[in-house]
Amino acid sequence: MTTLKENPVELSPSEQQVMQRANTDFRSQQGSAGAPAVKLGVFVAMATVIAIGAYFVAQVFLLDDDAINDNRRPVTVKRGTLLDDVTASGSVSFPKLESLRFDISGTVAELLVEEGEFVQEGQPLILLDDVTIAALDSAVVNAEIALKGAGENLADLLGGATPLESAVAESNLADARVASMNAASALAEYTSASGSDSPATTEAKNELSDANEVLADTVLTADDDAETQDELVAAAQEVFDEASGEYSSQISGWFGSVTTELDRALKPAILFENWGTTVDDIIDKSTTTTDSPPDDLGTPWNESVVWVWTHLTPYPILTNCEYTSLTARCPSAEIDDAWDLQVVAKEALVEAMDDALAAHKSQQILIDAAQETVEAAADDVVDTVNDIDINALAATLTKKIELEKDAETTVAELGELDALQIKLATAAVNQASVNLDNARTELAATILIAPFNGIISSISVAPGDQVNRSTSTIDILDPTVITVEGTADEIDVLSLRIGDRVAVTLDALPNQVLEGVIDEIGDGVNQQGVIEFPLTIALTPPDGVDLIEGLSATATIVLNQIDNALLVPLQAIGGTLSQPTVDVATESGFVTTNVVLGASDDFWVVVESGLTEGQEVLMTIAESVDPLQQFFGGGGGAIRVPGGAAGGGFTGQRGGGGR
Repeated sequence: MTTLKENPVELSPSEQQVMQRANTDFRSQQGSAGAPAVKLGVFVAMATVIAIGAYFVAQVFLLDDDAINDNRRPVTVKRGTLLDDVTASGSVSFPKLESLRFDISGTVAELLVEEGEFVQEGQPLILLDDVTIAALDSAVVNAEIALKGAGENLADLLGGATPLESAVAESNLADARVASMNAASALAEYTSASGSDSPATTEAKNELSDANEVLADTVLTADDDAETQDELVAAAQEVFDEASGEYSSQISGWFGSVTTELDRALKPAILFENWGTTVDDIIDKSTTTTDSPPDDLGTPWNESVVWVWTHLTPYPILTNCEYTSLTARCPSAEIDDAWDLQVVAKEALVEAMDDALAAHKSQQILIDAAQETVEAAADDVVDTVNDIDINALAATLTKKIELEKDAETTVAELGELDALQIKLATAAVNQASVNLDNARTELAATILIAPFNGIISSISVAPGDQVNRSTSTIDILDPTVITVEGTADEIDVLSLRIGDRVAVTLDALPNQVLEGVIDEIGDGVNQQGVIEFPLTIALTPPDGVDLIEGLSATATIVLNQIDNALLVPLQAIGGTLSQPTVDVATESGFVTTNVVLGASDDFWVVVESGLTEGQEVLMTIAESVDPLQQFFGGGGGAIRVPGGAAGGGFTGQRGGGGR
């Protein structure tokens, strides 16, 4: 007899009763009939069992959607954070790297720095040899001699007049013209038609009017500010008075004593020290007293009032406590709290009074300055009318015109020389001057100078090497400018902006996350049919760690983040794209439920409606996936939901997950 062990069919109670009745009928028929009847009964029973088994198998495998398949497991629906991010793998680089070269040819004499050394901008790095320096010194001397000769030739052409004399004559003429124009302008400034103000007087009066307006505005502003400060002081005084009254009420309320202004100025510890006791001692003593005592006039407090608190109130009065609650009160804590509020209010009052005084002084300074401006403007008006000598201005103008004519005569006499020869000689002087400047520049170029603060990353020459404009000598980099290069695909790049923050991790610093920002987004490049956009990420250097170029780096940019979302695995989603479903696990099997989905990543999907937190859904766990099952979404196959794009990223790696 063969026993079926794989995939047993579990029968419901009603189905078991049917089977029991069938077996009972079979046994009764077997007992009452003969051998033919027995055989017939056995045949009927076997047929019945086969039919019932086939029925139940059909129910289980074809019709019963509430049975849990062996390759699915329940997963609890939980809330978490859905992240849609992009990662890039690259390496650290230092973009501010400059390869230094000499602008002249020569021989290296001395290296003043070493590789890895930090240098300052303007610091000498390499010196050329003495032979090169001597040759350039000689070139400077020759250029100076050539300039001197060109100048002497120009002087000879000018008939004994030196270039300096000609320049002085031209300068004197220009000065004379400016002086005569200024004299004419001054005379016109202070003269006008009879009965009207001169331009200077009119301008002075306008400045006086402007100064008066500024003074009026300053006074008005000062008044408004003073009113505001007075209101602030009054409000602070009111708060302090309330706090002081509350402190006094606490002491008199608990102990029936009348507080003086001096008492209110003392903190509780000092006040009760002056009383020769403490709050807790008074309360404890009253608590142990059975009958209400008469008031002891020798103590600052009223024993009867304290006894009422400790014996007649409906809640306990505590000692050695820190705060008052709904079920008990703590006198020492309430008194200390009232004192603290009074101290804070007093500090606020003093600060408000100090601010008011400082504001008043500042406004008074502005008012005084505006008043001085008004007085100066008024004096200017008087000066334009009374203190200007018109005749003196006219005489000055006449004198300046005569000087201008004399300067014109001098320049004209010098200009009678051969104009073409003078131009050529002048050009020779200018060229000799340029040659001298170039020679001096080349002499200064015998020392290679650091162009910025940085680190010497490499040195390519040694003493005795020949160098020229094409010879690389020293590479210097700025270690404070660090970047990570990556790429983004055409889908993700639309979500990126210059300035977006980036989290960067280095293999060399596995437990540290560095900060960076997107510094540049380049133009798209076609890489085997995929459009990629280069990204440059500016990295903030870590504290206490000197990075080196070439370190492996991974950058992560969060494109979308949904917090407190209801999440289920994508492998739990069934149904169709237009109507997704999940199978909710129950005690007897599962129930297929319609859901509304939101954004997703490569594993999780947001459920916007249809499920509640804590429910369990069935997720397919299989070694292989049926392509037809995945295509049609049956049996828990994953359906990709728009809103959390899959794939893409810097290097084709797109991450994200529910947390």
